[in-house]
Amino acid sequence: MAMTTIATTEMMGSVEARIRAILRRVAKLEGSYGPDSDLYRDLGVKSVAAIDLLLSLEEEFAVRIADEAFSQARTLGALAELVQGAGR
Repeated sequence: MAMTTIATTEMMGSVEARIRAILRRVAKLEGSYGPDSDLYRDLGVKSVAAIDLLLSLEEEFAVRIADEAFSQARTLGALAELVQGAGR
């Protein structure tokens, strides 16, 4: 595995861990869930919690996330990719 791939994988893991912590706080999630769990269908995130999630992600990662892009990112993995892309 190339060094770039290792670094990217580790950074993505760190981003996902931070997003998980935010999700637990704003959506009051308990238990385990994977990067492919649908925020709304599988985890039951409601619209008010989703707005709080968006604002919390922007603050935590010091990025601006377009509302449309956020609404299309329905999984933890998709949110991590979105945050990473917004930080570039």
